Amino acid sequence: MALQFSPELVAGSGGIKAFRICKMSTTAFTGLPSTAAADFVVGVTDGSTRRFDTTDGQHANEGEQISLQPSNCVQIEAGGTVTAGAAIKASTAGVGIATTTTGDVPLFVALEGAASGEIFWAYRLPSAKPLP
Repeated sequence: MALQFSPELVAGSGGIKAFRICKMSTTAFTGLPSTAAADFVVGVTDGSTRRFDTTDGQHANEGEQISLQPSNCVQIEAGGTVTAGAAIKASTAGVGIATTTTGDVPLFVALEGAASGEIFWAYRLPSAKPLP
């Protein structure tokens, strides 16, 4: 049985929303929304929002703990139209978008299709291989 470990991170400046791809900041144990295929991604936030205050839609505000989904199968918010089997990279504010750009390093593969703003299932790729 594989041990599942999720680093205990807090949100950096600006916070992070639910179902967003999360990268490391340059501050120890601090996460930010990933915005580029070259980011060092540490996971995807789960679907929870701030306890007792969900009016801003944030998963975590600056300094609050981030909860990452504990599996390689994750749910991500689509930043555009996604089709099943598409290579996925991070875009603005940590949403996932399909990519076919040469040199991009896809982080996930979509397990189903989704429209912009919808939550879709994806699988975290085990390696970092640029698209040819």
